[in-house]
Amino acid sequence: MTATEAPPITLRSCADLIASVPYLLGFHPADSIVVIAIVGERVRFVARGDLPGAVAADHVAQKLVSLLQLHHADTVAIVGYGPSEAVTPVAEALCTALRSADIQTLDVLRVDAGRYWSYVCSNPTCCPPEGKPYDPATTCVDAAAVFAGCVALPDREAVAASIAPVDGAARVAMTEATARADTRLTALVEGARSAADSGSPRLRTMTLGAAGAAVRANARVAKALRAAGDEAVDDAVDRYRAGRRLSDDEVAWLSVLLVHLPVRDHAWEHTTDDDWQIDLWSDVVRRVDPPLAAAPASLLGYAAWRSGRGALAVIAIERALAVDPDYALARMIDEVLDQCLPPSIMVEAEAQPHRASPRRDRRTSRRRWIGPHTGLDQAS
Repeated sequence: MTATEAPPITLRSCADLIASVPYLLGFHPADSIVVIAIVGERVRFVARGDLPGAVAADHVAQKLVSLLQLHHADTVAIVGYGPSEAVTPVAEALCTALRSADIQTLDVLRVDAGRYWSYVCSNPTCCPPEGKPYDPATTCVDAAAVFAGCVALPDREAVAASIAPVDGAARVAMTEATARADTRLTALVEGARSAADSGSPRLRTMTLGAAGAAVRANARVAKALRAAGDEAVDDAVDRYRAGRRLSDDEVAWLSVLLVHLPVRDHAWEHTTDDDWQIDLWSDVVRRVDPPLAAAPASLLGYAAWRSGRGALAVIAIERALAVDPDYALARMIDEVLDQCLPPSIMVEAEAQPHRASPRRDRRTSRRRWIGPHTGLDQAS
């Protein structure tokens, strides 16, 4: 179930608002500032950032207000998690910036140790100086969120752990499978190149970089890799759609083929917001040989963004950029997440095609809504 398909959850109190945040983010935040941007009666985006030092409070406030203005948010709710000395400088800077931007504030809260305080309400009846106790279990939010298919993991580290590389015997098995896939890839490239130019010396054992050079020099090699890659992607899609999974050898084979950008793009074009797509690319990201993780992690980030799982999307893209800081697809999705652009913008892009050739339409329409990362997790 996607975020846009989920039944609405009605919030009637500050306790309801606080109880909803973990489900909006996908995990229970700590030492964080969370911004909930509202347009009309719907949440436009939710952004989370680590609490900065007091010196950086104004900068964080201006960054968040710029995002709110970019999305034409007319109302905002802010929830800070942590002690007063950490939350208050950011909360005060945000209140000042929001007033200057003429953005209505629903509330600005601080949450710590089972109590909350409001920065905009001074009525001791509803907002006592010692804070007001709250218990999320007493609200209707938990039941409504579970019914809507929402999940809240214990913390951000738990989200990262869900796609952490396998270790132990599973890692040994994948390392061996990747070595077999490399050998298979070398044979595929050698065979295609030999068929095209029998007079050339046969390739020796190749690294992936050498394979890429061979592709650029030989269209027959590129065609062979594209055919094998498309088949591997399509098999993976069919397998996970049916609720089954790839073997280690199949994951390894898919991962070495995804290095070839046309294969990666074929997978990208077939990535949707279905839950099984998250299962597919999460499984590959966990098992892939770490140096080959940039492509599948980027695809996971894209699928997670499309399904409204912002925290997972950010962590997946962090994984991709850790492997290759210049990986173009990861950098583009990173910009989308940085700007808190919602998946609905894809529909807007498709409704306004460029006046150009079909090939250019496809490339530009994909990239014009994908478009530097400041550590914000977002959910749309």
